[in-house]
Amino acid sequence: MAMKSIHVKFNGISPLLQNNSQTVDVFNKYAKLKKPLTSKRSKTDEDIQALRDIEVESKLYLDDEIGVYVPSRWVMAAIAKNSHAIAKIAKAKVRGAVFAVGDKCKLTYDGMELVKEKIDIVKNDKFITTLILPQQQVRLAKSFPIFHKWSFEAQLEYDDTILDEAELISILTYSAKYGGFGDFRPTYGRCLLEVL
Repeated sequence: MAMKSIHVKFNGISPLLQNNSQTVDVFNKYAKLKKPLTSKRSKTDEDIQALRDIEVESKLYLDDEIGVYVPSRWVMAAIAKNSHAIAKIAKAKVRGAVFAVGDKCKLTYDGMELVKEKIDIVKNDKFITTLILPQQQVRLAKSFPIFHKWSFEAQLEYDDTILDEAELISILTYSAKYGGFGDFRPTYGRCLLEVL
């Protein structure tokens, strides 16, 4: 087994939506902040705004050291999903052959110089989009962090006895352009691959 390395960059061609699912944990700090507001029968405008702010902040992938990031597991999931269709390599086999170096990929995006802390995203409409989504018999407005003109880099290690560099690049190229990353893909989160 010979492990090789490849450094790639994903350059966004459609906006990226983030949706960190951390609030499914009832003990999560954001889930606890939402509970008293969502349990109110009639909500004031201030309650609705507070819920929106909590919703946007909780959906961010944000690290104190690197800022907004993309989980490298998104890249790994895209490789696993498309490995068979593009290179005829089974999902289970590719999962044991390709590994991300690190679990967070720093996101660069339009307006990032405006962001020093979470509140700079939560209170800036440039970084928020609201979608009207069906939920059972009704439609609800849900807000998400959105990033324009974005990119991120990833360092990958792969076993070249399972797949070669050309196959990995083909899988990543297809995944980026036709699958995308983040929420509501491929409408959002589509990008182009660049090998560095």
